[in-house]
Amino acid sequence: MQFPRFLTLAAAVILLFSDSAKAQTENMPAAQPDNSIRVSLESAYEAWRRAMDSGDLGLWEQTTAFSRQIETRNRIVSQKLTFPQALFEDPVAAPLLSGLVPLGVLSTGDTATSTYFGKANFGDEPGTAVSDNLLVLHFLREDGKWKFDNLRIVKIGNDGEILLQIRNSDFSFLRGEEFQPAPFLPPVPQPVAAPALVAEAWIDATGYEVKITVNGHPTGTFTNVKTSELVMGGAKRGSNQIRIESKALAEASGGGTPKVEVAIYAAVDPTGQALRVFHFKPGAIVAPVATETFVVE
Repeated sequence: MQFPRFLTLAAAVILLFSDSAKAQTENMPAAQPDNSIRVSLESAYEAWRRAMDSGDLGLWEQTTAFSRQIETRNRIVSQKLTFPQALFEDPVAAPLLSGLVPLGVLSTGDTATSTYFGKANFGDEPGTAVSDNLLVLHFLREDGKWKFDNLRIVKIGNDGEILLQIRNSDFSFLRGEEFQPAPFLPPVPQPVAAPALVAEAWIDATGYEVKITVNGHPTGTFTNVKTSELVMGGAKRGSNQIRIESKALAEASGGGTPKVEVAIYAAVDPTGQALRVFHFKPGAIVAPVATETFVVE
């Protein structure tokens, strides 16, 4: 296998707005509507976007949440790319807000989201149609100032119900979890060093919530999904440690027999062939915590 290129722009999460995604949370979210801060949030985003467009590292550091700065640097370094050059070489462009329709702002006081409807343009190829979708901007409040954290697109496809709600100024769907800000400020990750090998985790967490940590660096938490993720800090020559925490879900959508399977693939050259260096497949009985060691020659 070969590694895909992991983009550095925070627009990495793309969701499909399906019937299950439209379901509102059973309990009202802690975040409350607060359109009074929309101008401040948009100013923070526009300053971040200018930093990305101009390659201004100082402005990027001023406008980006600190935890996101470290996570972004870690992601670049873990791919054996050069920071900050790779940050500004990302082919995905930050979309302009002009022409988009603001739908609402939700805030916990320390975190916030601002959602927009329209044709958010990420610098697609000329001649490629840009469809109407929902753009969700995420922000964190640090030292009394709003900083940009990340963004995501919520695809609506041909969902006439959602389009009708938007036309009727009915934004009740914003109570859905994909529009909620983070419940609290995230922990700041530890910086990683350039790895000997670039590594990627392949995860099958069908019917489980699985949290993976490699050499002390969190790779992520994965809930009822089959996916892959970059291993922050990569893999070392010699002994590596992996911690896998698994929790069975009471209710898991999507069907399939519950299972946990984790594999780590590594390569010296991120553009070359990767080899499997670790495989965890416990079977029907899954321990809540498994700590194992794998060796890379």
